Amino acid sequence: MDSEEIKRQWLLQNETICICKGIPRKRFMHAIRKGATSLQELNRILGSGSGDCKGERCAPAIERLLASYRGQNKNGSK
Repeated sequence: MDSEEIKRQWLLQNETICICKGIPRKRFMHAIRKGATSLQELNRILGSGSGDCKGERCAPAIERLLASYRGQNKNGSK
């Protein structure tokens, strides 16, 4: 992996999904890999959806993460 790919991966993992609470993608993905299966469960575990916007900004992104993870697992990869 070259330095540009490492940088891209780091930026992707650390992208802020829940802006109000400052929660990065990697925390959502960790919770999903540990078994969280719904937006409500992730909100309960991580505190997302409880900021000023009440999840209006992050809920769609969280749902996309869940759908993407389900799609990857359906195809047999993790």
